[in-house]
Amino acid sequence: MTRRDSQALRPRSVCVHGGYRASAREPAVVAPIVRSSTFLMDDAGYAARAAGRSGDVATYSRETNPSLEVVEARLAALDGAEAGLVFASGMAALSSLFMGLAATGDHVLASHCLYGGTGALFGRLLPRIGVAYDAVDITDLETVRRALRPETRIVFCESLSNPNLALADVPALAELAHEAGALLVVDATFATPIAQRPIELGADVVLHSASKYLGGHSDLIAGVVTGTASAMDEVHWWRTRNGGCMDPGAAYLLDRGLRTLALRFEAQSAGASRVAAWLESHPKVERVLHPSLPSHPQFADVERLLDWPGGMLSFIVRGGDAAGMACLRRLKLILEAPSLGGVETIASVPSHMSHVHVSAEERAAMGIPPGLVRLSVGIEDPDDLIEDLEQAL
Repeated sequence: MTRRDSQALRPRSVCVHGGYRASAREPAVVAPIVRSSTFLMDDAGYAARAAGRSGDVATYSRETNPSLEVVEARLAALDGAEAGLVFASGMAALSSLFMGLAATGDHVLASHCLYGGTGALFGRLLPRIGVAYDAVDITDLETVRRALRPETRIVFCESLSNPNLALADVPALAELAHEAGALLVVDATFATPIAQRPIELGADVVLHSASKYLGGHSDLIAGVVTGTASAMDEVHWWRTRNGGCMDPGAAYLLDRGLRTLALRFEAQSAGASRVAAWLESHPKVERVLHPSLPSHPQFADVERLLDWPGGMLSFIVRGGDAAGMACLRRLKLILEAPSLGGVETIASVPSHMSHVHVSAEERAAMGIPPGLVRLSVGIEDPDDLIEDLEQAL
């Protein structure tokens, strides 16, 4: 099945059939794992290498591999992109993306509230390669407009920010970025292609930490970048040189996870909506952040920007971080752990985990107040989750 055929299908069907389909030539219903690190050379392989397109033909698995190509085609089709690349981790994907698309003298404008690892990478990597970097409230479009420069190359945001669930207005940001001659890059990890396909909304490049919802079972580390073929050529060059390629076994796990992505994500979204509504009425909870709630600051834009509200929510426990941590330690069903997007429900306090190296003042400026607990809702019965939260609170 070609990428164009895959894109003609709806997302739930692409999850199952995109990128690979059994045939008389390849009768295996599930794409096989190709473990080989090297492949026989022929004239096509030599020609591709001579033309600088080593990723077009399988010759060496650091450059490409049939197992990787299956999930890359499926993910490109899911995102509505021309091409996709998979990586050994989300951070490998992020670093290769910026090494491929930014250069000395460029300027990057990013959201002021991002996953802590992303902010740390920007703070160290970009100055070292001579790229200026500013962070602003991406939900304030006028602030974004004023912060753009003639040398701005990339505007970067998360479709739903980590951990305060701020919703990026992707079409408006794309318009501003393109007016300035810049690319809009969206980290859609929280939304997944089931809730939002940023390229359809005007974005140029999409990033996913595939360790999360796309894999969905907390058993692999992986990253994904999708976008135009020309942009992916540049990113592929850096993946090949820095060695951040995905292992074929991880590609198999990711392919398996993608087949149930829609079912899992829809169930997690519904469960998170129920849990969020219950938490909002609890006397020990100061505030709940989830796109399904009318109290969400951008609730009026949710239907326009998201197909599903997602399985991530945050709530602020009265009493600060100590009270938030005490709540976590009393949980019996929900797991206290990092990461997100798996079938099991996981809770963490960002001030002790993803944003532990960010000062309290900086966290407050990002919209991460003391007592904020991040909850990744799994596929358990929501009533069991509510009962666990009730006894913990």
